[in-house]
Amino acid sequence: MSTALIITTLDEVTGVKNVVPRIKKEWVDEIIFVDGGSTDGTIEEAEKMGFKVIIQKQKGLGAGIIEGVNAIKSDNFILFGPDGNDEPEKIPKIIEKFKENCDQVAATRFGKGSINLDAGPIDAFGNRMFAFLVNTFFGGHLTDCLVELRIMSKKTFQDLNFDEMSLIAIQQMCIRGLKKRQKICEIIGNEGARIGGVRKMKPLPVGASLSLGIIKEFIHWKKN
Repeated sequence: MSTALIITTLDEVTGVKNVVPRIKKEWVDEIIFVDGGSTDGTIEEAEKMGFKVIIQKQKGLGAGIIEGVNAIKSDNFILFGPDGNDEPEKIPKIIEKFKENCDQVAATRFGKGSINLDAGPIDAFGNRMFAFLVNTFFGGHLTDCLVELRIMSKKTFQDLNFDEMSLIAIQQMCIRGLKKRQKICEIIGNEGARIGGVRKMKPLPVGASLSLGIIKEFIHWKKN
């Protein structure tokens, strides 16, 4: 079974220069960038490194994920952000865990032993709160339902009927996976400090969107 790495970017040229070289090409069969319209040289830097770059037709993390999945040839895919938060060294570890008959594997940033160098007290509280709500409403045991670094098969992704275009896309992956009784596994990861760029996560608006997303998924349980 082949695996692709989908690197999502939006004005992350510093992260691309510093983080992407730590990714070993032999870890996966395919690497592509999906860019949301960078103007800081991210696209040019990725192309200079020899990677294929897809420019999103529609804005939003979720939209980028959909376009990336549609573009790859591999059976499975890993989502990765090069802003310094995701650890490249966890890529082979989530691939190995995925072989244990898991439908999704994520590198949790809030598991026992995780070190978090980016989220402040408010962000950390919010992440744990939304993980608690997702688990309570949908019967999970997740410690992080917002981390991008994860692997799944294209078939598993298609089964989710995924349609969330915005920044809360990862939460929908978790919720719909739980609703479909998928086996969602976690490995212990860490969240590194952001490298360059501008932080996309704004606590109040994103928190409101996450809350609304949970309500919608619960009300429309059988439709998704």
